[in-house]
Amino acid sequence: MNNALFKSITFGVSAAYTGVAGALSAIAVAYVAPDSFNLFLSITFLTGIVIGGLATISGAIYGALFIQFVPNWAQDISKAAPWAIFGIFLIVFMYVMPHGIAGGLRL
Repeated sequence: MNNALFKSITFGVSAAYTGVAGALSAIAVAYVAPDSFNLFLSITFLTGIVIGGLATISGAIYGALFIQFVPNWAQDISKAAPWAIFGIFLIVFMYVMPHGIAGGLRL
């Protein structure tokens, strides 16, 4: 089994998906600039992957649902500090399910 080949193919496929996603984003927003994607957005995406569960497709879906809906629920709970509530949700999820939501459901 050639690991280098599989890693290269995986990288190429993920780059293709990322390119398509970027093109669709540019079409939807009709504006592209480097400041559109800041560090906070990257950290939010990384948080979604870790919360959902690493190395699983279902974990990515659960993480996407987490970063989509939990900030809205936090906004409903507290208008003054929604990101503090989001942080509390994050800490609780990481404490209760250290392998992510997909790992917790698998167990």
